[in-house]
Amino acid sequence: MMHNNRRSKYLLVFLFFFFAQMAGAETKEIKMDSNAKKAVIESVNRLIVERYVIRDSAQQIRDHLNKKFSGGFYDTLNNPDEFTSALTIDLRESSNDTHFYIEYNPERAKLVIAEKSQSPQQIDKANKAMADKERLTNFGFRKAEILQGNVGYLDLRFFSNPEYAGATAVAAMNFLAYSDAVIIDLRDTPGGYPTMVQLLSSYFVRGTDEGRTHLNTLEQVYDGKVTQYWTVPYVPGKRMYDTDLYVLTDEYTGSAAEEFTNNMKALERAVIIGETTHGSAHNVDIEVIQDNFVMHLPVRKPVNPITGTGWERTGIEPHVSVPGKQALDRAYLMALEKIIKRTQNEDQKFRVTWAIDGARARLEPVTVDEAILKKYAGQYGERKITYDNGALFYQRTGPKYRLIPLSENLFALEDLVYFRIEFTTDEKGNVAELIGLYDDGTMDPSRRIN
Repeated sequence: MMHNNRRSKYLLVFLFFFFAQMAGAETKEIKMDSNAKKAVIESVNRLIVERYVIRDSAQQIRDHLNKKFSGGFYDTLNNPDEFTSALTIDLRESSNDTHFYIEYNPERAKLVIAEKSQSPQQIDKANKAMADKERLTNFGFRKAEILQGNVGYLDLRFFSNPEYAGATAVAAMNFLAYSDAVIIDLRDTPGGYPTMVQLLSSYFVRGTDEGRTHLNTLEQVYDGKVTQYWTVPYVPGKRMYDTDLYVLTDEYTGSAAEEFTNNMKALERAVIIGETTHGSAHNVDIEVIQDNFVMHLPVRKPVNPITGTGWERTGIEPHVSVPGKQALDRAYLMALEKIIKRTQNEDQKFRVTWAIDGARARLEPVTVDEAILKKYAGQYGERKITYDNGALFYQRTGPKYRLIPLSENLFALEDLVYFRIEFTTDEKGNVAELIGLYDDGTMDPSRRIN
């Protein structure tokens, strides 16, 4: 499946703002003349012709940029941010490769130069600076929690470098280790480092060759260099080889997030749920141009050892295709339904059934007639039920919660998963009681007083 314009533009905007946050220089007052812009374009063209991953397209991309420059397209773009944004768009349009990216960022350029230096001190300084920036977003690990029914959930927004994000990754994996199923949410995850893919995969994939399994190969086309990625024989903490695994995707799942998805799919290790991914497979080198500009240059392509292919421009199709917004509920329901089939623990059965009812209600909302809803409005001891704009609301002594119908007389509370309400009627059909139900099986009835 080819990219549509919305996909490419979204990823461009996302990456622009992501790296713009890292920029340390104010560029509003900086102006570029024609010679400066020409020097940048010439450097970009040289790198593309020498090293771009799709060799047959390199000359075409170069000619496109030269035509734009000679035609005066960049003449009015004198601010470096405006110029590099336009240049990035032109690179992507001429190549259909969303990994191309150029920015004016002197501070980041210094870090890149330091990372590539032979000085251990400079490399350590660069790594520390990058770690300090990514620390502000917890290295991409946005949320790790245990959902009802003992289903682990990880919301991962970026695959950071495990050299400085490894401890966070290990902590997240150990937190999830005793779940009966794990859901990894890669929706809106644009990519990151293949070494983090390698680390996380190692918790879920059993080693087949001296404790290792071949995950992916990156082929550097311009010089034939090959880099293989395998699971590592040892990781701190408990492995989850036999834990049911679900990976959530949408059309904005890209790059390293796609690599993890593709690894798990090819190895038949996980169920992929959501939308076909973005299709941005190429791996980049980060190059400094004219001292102050930074370029992401796609130079390597992934080749899966099982399929013999990558996912550039095609994306990865899910096993279960649903709109991205529904992917979590669908995966959660699938995980719970599988858990309840094998559990022998009655307490767990009750809790899992409770969670299943809630997940199904979110996927297939129950509609209750307005007249019946209004009938439930009233005071039940210190509990109060009100009707407003087609919905019921519950309040005791604290916040007010919207009620979500599970059946005609059973309701869940929005954003309060452990408590539900059941209404009962007397022999005349009048609503007589509100019963508070808890996910541990206890009940708390309240008689209606008006």
